[in-house]
Amino acid sequence: MSMLLDTYWSWSALATEYGSTMGWISSLLNAINWILWIALILVGAAGAVYAIYIGVKMARADSSEQREEAKKRLINVIVSIVVTIALVLFFNTVLPAILSSMGVFDSFKEGGKDPNQGEESLQTIINTARVLLRK
Repeated sequence: MSMLLDTYWSWSALATEYGSTMGWISSLLNAINWILWIALILVGAAGAVYAIYIGVKMARADSSEQREEAKKRLINVIVSIVVTIALVLFFNTVLPAILSSMGVFDSFKEGGKDPNQGEESLQTIINTARVLLRK
């Protein structure tokens, strides 16, 4: 339960927690946080505009062939918007939570637990990748 309480759900929370010991990495994490949220806004807005354009094109279609083509494009646009939004949300919320719960950033704490903690975190990531890739 305490591991869940030590989990950080955003890059900015990680940057705030470890800002004094991580230095420039704190600035990088804040930049990543802003860039991903801005990308989410831009992709959502552009996708919505394009979906409206395709919807109008589908409504004005003269033949059923043109309607079917517009319908396929509309479905593709909606799927791509949903996938992009899911990926941005994953990288902006779930990834920091996974990394912090695995203890990847514990070596950056002031008076850290163990000087070898960074190596242990790296080994944990490698072992997790092996399990996920089944090698």
